[in-house]
Amino acid sequence: MSYLPENFPDSKETVTFQEALQPEVGLMWRARDELLEQLNPYKAAWGLWYWEDALGLGPCEVFDLDTRRRQIAAKLQGRAATTPAVIRAVAETILGFPVEVIEHFSEYRVELRADSGGVLPAGAPQLKARLGEIMPAHLDWQVVLPTWLPIPILTAPGPRVSRAAPPQYRARLGPGRIPAACALGTRYSRAAPPMAAYTPLG
Repeated sequence: MSYLPENFPDSKETVTFQEALQPEVGLMWRARDELLEQLNPYKAAWGLWYWEDALGLGPCEVFDLDTRRRQIAAKLQGRAATTPAVIRAVAETILGFPVEVIEHFSEYRVELRADSGGVLPAGAPQLKARLGEIMPAHLDWQVVLPTWLPIPILTAPGPRVSRAAPPQYRARLGPGRIPAACALGTRYSRAAPPMAAYTPLG
């Protein structure tokens, strides 16, 4: 009503008309804003399918929204020449944390190292697929993620195990952890999603 001439608020019909019109206009503006959000892969929701179809990513509905958004952004980033900076940007976009790219020139190998907090990140399958697309065919590559292997520990005191007197007895200790590295890449995994190959860390 503030946009209308001063005498219009005195008209009951005009006020009623504006009160009926305003909610509809508000819905139209919200629909417009939601449509514009679909043009940004970091904010898109129902429009992610159009991004994935245009970029040839295939059906991705099984993944959560954040993983799908990161995958789209990484696909858009990796359209330039494959350099260590591009590889790092793609990996960091998909995984969501810093990644170090190490080139082993004599071995024709590129190694990506990242600290994922001891677990295999949700974006690991997408990263493996994306690196398989952008990495030059003559280069070998791998992603190394330090992780922990949970192992149960059971003590068995008795005459064959303990010769101390008296034997120390603990029925069961808490689960132990062995440091290891989950390595994904051409040398370790050829399956999709990648299978974790654990190698002890020195």
